[in-house]
Amino acid sequence: MESELYVGEQKIRFDRDATAALYRDTITTPGADRCTCVSCKNFAAQRGTIFPKDFLQFLNQLGIDPLKEWEAFDYDFGPEISPSHLYGGWFLFSGELVAGQDKTPERSAQQAFGHWFTSSFPTGTLPKDVKLCAVEFLAQVPWVLPETL
Repeated sequence: MESELYVGEQKIRFDRDATAALYRDTITTPGADRCTCVSCKNFAAQRGTIFPKDFLQFLNQLGIDPLKEWEAFDYDFGPEISPSHLYGGWFLFSGELVAGQDKTPERSAQQAFGHWFTSSFPTGTLPKDVKLCAVEFLAQVPWVLPETL
């Protein structure tokens, strides 16, 4: 059953049951686990503690499994290790963006976490006959691994 949800100036239409089925049947492995780079390993080591509680509740409302990001990536990829890295990524859901701009909202440098809806994300192996949208996120994540980049 489709529902609608407003977040800021964006509005989506989504199907919670279809999204839960997407995570049960299609997105069975988190994106960072499909990669062998040290940045993805750092994200994967902490994925259960990265996101704020209200964001986890929000993902649950959409039917998204918060332990199965579609993809995560490190914006601070480089030779030096800093105490934290800025990561981005996507959680997919069955639905569409029906109102609002499909772009990154303004955020301050001190903001440790942000999210918004987007229809722009890697589609690779996804089924073509399903209407999909994404919750895109940015998060400051501590570097906890002994390995360096």
